[in-house]
Amino acid sequence: MQGESPWGGLPDKEPLSADEHNQSPPEPVSISTGFAPMNQGTMLTGTAEMPTGQYIFLQPPSSAAKVMGIILILFGLLSALGLVGIFLEPVDPITGEPIEYPAVAKALDGLSSLVGAVGFVTAGVFLTRYEKRGVWLGIGTLGAQFVLGVASFASGTPDGGLGSLVGSDGTAFAIWTGISAFCNGICALIVAIPLMVSNNGLE
Repeated sequence: MQGESPWGGLPDKEPLSADEHNQSPPEPVSISTGFAPMNQGTMLTGTAEMPTGQYIFLQPPSSAAKVMGIILILFGLLSALGLVGIFLEPVDPITGEPIEYPAVAKALDGLSSLVGAVGFVTAGVFLTRYEKRGVWLGIGTLGAQFVLGVASFASGTPDGGLGSLVGSDGTAFAIWTGISAFCNGICALIVAIPLMVSNNGLE
């Protein structure tokens, strides 16, 4: 007597027909074309790709121009105080006697102070707005003050006893001109700092 399987009532597995063997697998679809309905026999294949291109990270402009603009505004206000000095009589600090101050030299000194006040304040305002012309205006103001200062010194502006110290007015003029040119050159380099800074934001 042959033993019967407890699952004997189940029908045996039927072999696959030729049509089922020849049936092609479901056609793959790329993710990039969209989502496929789940009730269809479609298999999703493919990889997600990042868009190609160059990434540029923008940084805020340097604050050097704005800082220099504020410094120039303050320097211009200090230059305006020079207008008050032309109304005061210069006095020798040692003897206390009045010093001769020619009218031409006094007018040139007043003009130099006025040019400095207007030029530096305007240049400072331009730089606080990140405008490149503020740098050139500041350097031009320094140049104008240098020329006016040399003309004023040649016209008889009191030299603070420098001529008596060196024993010659010509030597005193050369020394004063050299020192003034050096100081104005250093100031021009300082004013030009915003141009030397990377990402200065100047327009």
